[in-house]
Amino acid sequence: MNKPKRLPQSMLLALFIAQAATANAEQQFRYYDHITFFDVYAGTVSESVAPVPENIFRLNNSRYTTLLPAEDLDRMGDSLCLKVTISALCDNYDRIGSIDLVLMSRDSLSYNDCLHVKPNGGTYSGRLGDTDPSIQRIEIGRFITPFMDMNKGVDVPYSWDISFLSPLFHDKQLRDSMNLWLEFHLEGVPYAANTQIAGCSGRNDVFAGTLDIVTNEHQGDKALQRQLTLPLAYERYMNSYSKGRSDEEGTTVAYYQVHLDEPMSDAMFLMINSNHGSNSGGEEYNRRLHYVWVNEWMAMVYRPGRTSCEPFRMYNTQANGIYGSSAMSDEAWQSFSNWCPGDVIDNRIIHLGAVPAGDYDFRLLVPDAIFNNNQGYFPFSLTFFAVQEGSIDGLNAIAEGDRPSTQVRWEGDHLLIEGNTKQIAEWTLLNAAGQRIAVQKGSVNEIKMSNHPTSVYILLLLMEDGTTEVHKFYKK
Repeated sequence: MNKPKRLPQSMLLALFIAQAATANAEQQFRYYDHITFFDVYAGTVSESVAPVPENIFRLNNSRYTTLLPAEDLDRMGDSLCLKVTISALCDNYDRIGSIDLVLMSRDSLSYNDCLHVKPNGGTYSGRLGDTDPSIQRIEIGRFITPFMDMNKGVDVPYSWDISFLSPLFHDKQLRDSMNLWLEFHLEGVPYAANTQIAGCSGRNDVFAGTLDIVTNEHQGDKALQRQLTLPLAYERYMNSYSKGRSDEEGTTVAYYQVHLDEPMSDAMFLMINSNHGSNSGGEEYNRRLHYVWVNEWMAMVYRPGRTSCEPFRMYNTQANGIYGSSAMSDEAWQSFSNWCPGDVIDNRIIHLGAVPAGDYDFRLLVPDAIFNNNQGYFPFSLTFFAVQEGSIDGLNAIAEGDRPSTQVRWEGDHLLIEGNTKQIAEWTLLNAAGQRIAVQKGSVNEIKMSNHPTSVYILLLLMEDGTTEVHKFYKK
């Protein structure tokens, strides 16, 4: 009897590598290809004037939607990258855009809820709100366009890691009852460009956008992973001066509660928030500390804004009052810039890990927000994600990045701050109620605590690179 032939070890290794590469091959799904957006304040452009590509629906001039095909969702892996490219047409200002996921009953083959109430009480059809309870909308990416001259031919790239959506995409039970739609939203106004940009006279097309999801091949090992997705807020216009915009009158607070009937092996909140108000002394130009609490845990403290906006200067091809004619220092940018024209607004993930059944109170507080002359707003979106087995994809890297660069320890009545691998720009000391009892700019090596009573305290360290650290300690 002939023995079966065995492949050489080198050939087996080559086959294994080839199979692994094929199994994890990158694939790209394009859902919008240079789709054109129009004047956000004008009546919706008809398809006879501007035809819409097959399988794409124009909800209004600033928003399109398309159904994510089941066969695409089946093929997507556990690594998901959302990529957007924006090209200028006849809008030369910085505008806000977003990418949204919509969950709708499979009985509904289309939808259109276009009414939205602005901070001053007026309405317009450009930005959608939560007007239809059957629509569950999740913001998964927000961005700001640069100041662009369309004649200079610059394309602006944006990207987000959205791997946390993988359990949702592969939830067969949910997909049996719900369709998943992908919205592309970008507000633009042509009026300045009509007179300032050559070739824009009389036009109302403002931007063109392309959207891709790049992923690895789906392996099928998480196909039965049970998941929970709870959209809690979509672009809520937080401020302290309009009724219903804040959960505490006269302050800037967003409060939400999640109730879990069963424990979850991994859970997170996805929060997107940006600061707007371009009036004199407006919130757009003042970096405020933002505090995120989950129950009694201070989960995140951050001050929005980049170390510098210079990396995005190349996309700002239209002269403007933000960038000026020459490069600015990091300190100059940090003195006024909450975000950069041409940059994303961060997806902020509050990773809870494994959680037992029960209630989880989420609070975002911005206590220093002023809203000068009752102007400005913070569009705020929040979604809760959890899985009952395994872990949410893409969160291990976040956990690695959250490790503190400093150590805090006691020596007598002094709190010592040691081992700094980053430069401290500012420190804040809070009591157990979250009230600030000391704030000081510059680095710190020790804090005298003899005048403070026995209690729990929180030390916030704001680093020169814009990151923050939270240290909780107990003074005996």
